[in-house]
Amino acid sequence: MKKLLFILIALIPLAGCARLDPLSPDLRQDIENQGGRIDDLQNNQNGFLLELGKLKNEQDIMAEQIGNLQQGLINQNNSGIQILQGDGALIAVFALGVIALLLIYYYKMKSDKNEEAADILAQQINLYDDDNLKESIFVAAMNSNVEREVYNCIMRN
Repeated sequence: MKKLLFILIALIPLAGCARLDPLSPDLRQDIENQGGRIDDLQNNQNGFLLELGKLKNEQDIMAEQIGNLQQGLINQNNSGIQILQGDGALIAVFALGVIALLLIYYYKMKSDKNEEAADILAQQINLYDDDNLKESIFVAAMNSNVEREVYNCIMRN
C-alpha cells in the first residue's frame, strides 16, 4: 500500500501533460534570439522610438511657432514689414517719449519766463506814462506777428 501511495504521489506532477518526452521537437520552442536580440521585439521597439521621435519633432516645431507668435516674429496676414516690434523698439519709443516731454517742459518754462518778463516791462512802461514811448512800441510791434499780445500786455497793466 505504501508503494502504491508513493507511485500516485510521484505521478501527480505529471498529470495533465500529454507528452512526457522533454526532447520532443514539438515542445522545443525556438526563439530567434541572435546575439541577445529578439528581432520582432526590436522591430516593435524601433517603431515606437520612431513614432516618439516624430511626436517630439512636431512638438518642438509647434513650440517654436508659438514662441514666434508671442514675440511677433510671424506676420499673420503677410501685409508687410512689422515696425516697432520687440524690446529695442519699446525702448526707442520710451526714449523718444521722454525726450519729447523734456522738450515740452523746457519750452513751457521758457515761455512762462518770457511772459513774466513782458509783464514787468509793460508795468514799467505804464509807470512812465509816456505816450510817445507807448506809440513807438506799438509802431515797432506792428511790423511783427505779436502786435495783439503787446497791445493787450500794455493795456492790461
